[in-house]
This record gives sequence, C-alpha cells and structure tokens, in this order.
Amino acid sequence: MKHRTARPLLILLLLLVGLLRPPPSDAQGERLVLAFYYAWYDMTTWQKPLPDQPLYPYASADPAAIERHVLWAQQASIDALVQSWYGPQTTNNQTETNFALLLDIAAQHGLAAAVDLEVTSPFIHSEGDVVAALQHLLTVHARHPAYLRVGGRPVVFFWRQDQYPVATWAAIRNQVDPNHTSIWIAEGTNLDYLEVFDGNHLYSVAWDPEPEGTLVRWGNRVRTWSNERGTARYWVATVMPGYDDRVTGRPDAFVRDRAGGAYYRRCWEGAIQSGADWVIITSFNEWMEGTQIEPSAGYGEFYLNLTRELGDLYRASESPPPQAPAPTAPPPTDTPAPSPTPVPSPTSTPSPSPTSTATPT
Repeated sequence: MKHRTARPLLILLLLLVGLLRPPPSDAQGERLVLAFYYAWYDMTTWQKPLPDQPLYPYASADPAAIERHVLWAQQASIDALVQSWYGPQTTNNQTETNFALLLDIAAQHGLAAAVDLEVTSPFIHSEGDVVAALQHLLTVHARHPAYLRVGGRPVVFFWRQDQYPVATWAAIRNQVDPNHTSIWIAEGTNLDYLEVFDGNHLYSVAWDPEPEGTLVRWGNRVRTWSNERGTARYWVATVMPGYDDRVTGRPDAFVRDRAGGAYYRRCWEGAIQSGADWVIITSFNEWMEGTQIEPSAGYGEFYLNLTRELGDLYRASESPPPQAPAPTAPPPTDTPAPSPTPVPSPTSTPSPSPTSTATPT
C-alpha cells in the first residue's frame, strides 16, 4: 500500500525535476526506452528454482513466443529490444538464429531490435573474432529494416568491452566503422572507453538501494567527460524492477526487493533526474537474475503497465538546454568493476562464467 500512497508525490516530483536535473549531452535525439532481451532459453529452463516463472513457459526459438514478447514490448511502450548476442556463428548458438527471427517478427509489428554484443562470448576469443562479429552485424543485421537506428545510424550495445584496452578498440573501430556511421554504447565505470565509443551505460544499479543518486552522478560524469573534450556522448540510464540472482550459485548473490514496484519507480526517477538521453531496462526477461518485467506467475502484467506509465513520464519530461562548459577538474574516479554477467541456461548455447556484482559509486 505504501507505493500507492507515494505515487501522486512521485508523479509531482517527476514533473518538477525539469527545473533541477542536469541537462543531457548534445548527442541527445530521440528519447528512447529500450530493454535488454535474452533469447537463450529452452523448456528445461523453467524446471529450475527461479525467483519467478513466466506467465507462459517458452523456448526462445519459438516464433510464437518471440511474437508474444514483441507485442508485450509494444504494450509497455518500449521502442526496441536489445538482445544479448554471442556473434554470427549458427552452430550451437541460438542467439544468432533467434536474433534473425526477432528482427523479422519485430518488423511485422513496427518494433525495433538491436544487439548487445557480449565480448566474453564463448565464440569470441580474440580481436579478430570481435572484428568478424561486428562486420557481420553491420553488413547483415544492421541493414534489416527493423534494426534500431538513431539519426540513420545503427545502435550497438557492448558487454565487457573492458576485455580489451582502449587502443585495441580504436584499431577495431578503424577496421569496421572508420567513419562512425554506427552508434556504439559501452558498459561500465571506465569512461576512458568514450574515446572510441559513443555513449555509456551501467548494466546494473541493483547493488544500490537508492539508485537515484547513482544515476545522477553517472549522467554528470558522462557529460563532464564530453564537455571537457568539446564532444558529445550518450548517457543511457539503467532502470531495474529488482534483482535476485541466488539461483546462479554466485558467492556474492543477493536480492534487491521489488517493494511492489517502488524500486522500479526510484530508478525511473533517477533516470529522469539524470537527464538521460535514453533509458534501458534491465531487463525484459533475464529470469536467472530476477530482473524481468516480462509477465510472470507472480506479477502478471503489472510491470508492463508500470513501464508504460513511467516511460511516458520520461518522454514527457522537459528536455533542458545544453549544459554550460564543465569545470576543468576531472570527475571522481571509481574502481572499475564489472556488472554481473547474465547467466543463460540453454541446451544449445554455451554459457559464460558468472562474474561479481558491480558497486560503482
């Protein structure tokens, strides 16, 4: 009942933050609402003791399940699903074959889709593998009419780009996208990657019981980095309904209670206060970490409807004028730490080893 009582106050606050929040980067264009999407499930997944169960158990390769997800995403007013992708190999890699299906089905319904390239994929072992994966992505998938584009440029998210130094990524980009005709979004706390990438996001903020401050600080850091260099980078704010990865067996597994939707609301409040260029939801259907908004046995369609409500508030929030030049002092430095690796449970796609949870400040 507490989250219902606080709701009018939160809405009033969200309408007023346009006067208080810092402005977004000059790179801001469309105010997109995106969601991370996972396509590595089979029917055995649902035999595990998950934090919750989907309303309709499914195999990720089932076109009917993909279509249902596309329609649900539209119900939630999500602009695009950003699917975790292991690379172009088709043998024992359903993230490739299922992404092709997702694009075709999304096109039928007017939804967009993009890729979150997992640099720690079991099929990617070298700089050359990264180059080959990106060449395939940009010459094949990114030409599909349903692939997410902003200003005509296809959008690519990256997971664990910190496996390679910035100089290596500069060489990779010079090979596959020398004219920067695509938009690359890095992940994590090391903003040095913005020398090569076009924006930054944090995959997880669930470690923080008060995520508003974290989102505002990181939005400021991306803008400060941009202003000091006279350039523009995207700040993509993460919103999460909660978190529960105990089923993974990680030694640092933990729970962030959803509190009847209150935690999700706090994330959205922080995203708006941070002047986010885009918002990305972690996640549409990461069941192993309990971050899903996909309709479930426990919550029904509650989080779809809440996503639509809060996404509409974000889109309606006033876009402030460009920020004044930033001071010359560098932003506070954090000790880089990766966000948790999503843990797939397929029979046909190898799963990566889990990593520890990030705690940027």
